[in-house]
This record gives sequence, C-alpha cells and structure tokens, in this order.
Amino acid sequence: MLLEPTVLERLKARIQVNEDTGCWEWTGELNRNGYGRIWVKGKRLMAHRVTYEHFIGLIEEGLVLDHLCRTRCCCNPAHLDPVTVQENTHRGNAVLFQRIAA
Repeated sequence: MLLEPTVLERLKARIQVNEDTGCWEWTGELNRNGYGRIWVKGKRLMAHRVTYEHFIGLIEEGLVLDHLCRTRCCCNPAHLDPVTVQENTHRGNAVLFQRIAA
C-alpha cells in the first residue's frame, strides 16, 4: 500500500528515530498496549502495519508483525517480521523468560 503524500507526511511527522536502537518511535496516539495508531482514509490503523505495508509490502492474511526490537511503538519496517500469532506469542514468551532468568 503506497500512501498518499499527505498521509506519508503525517506519518513522518510522528516518528522520531532513536539513534541508539534504530527504532522509529511513534510519538502520536498510542493504544492501551503501547502500539501507535494513525487515521488513514477514515480508518484508525496501526502505525507499524502502515509503515511496513508502505515500505515493504502487504502483510499476508493470517500473519501479524513481530517487533524484533521489542519496542511496541517502533515503526521501523526493518524491525518488523511477519509471523503467525502462535510464533509471535512464542517469541514474546521467550523474551519474558530470558528477562526473568537474568
């Protein structure tokens, strides 16, 4: 999905690049789970999904985007990996267990 220039400008205006991590941190509206949201053509969409589809391509049906950086407000498409819900949950639990063990 290629974004209209005005939507792309609004998107860029709400992203701050973290030089240490490379994350594109969303500075606009966040949902209760910490994921960015943006209005596109009258619909409220997840900002990380919008950037991924603009720069990489469509997300296959049935897949979700795993934040490899573990930063929910990150919109950097290089930090996002399309996976099944099951794989995303497994990866998230693996990180949680690593933190608890540390």
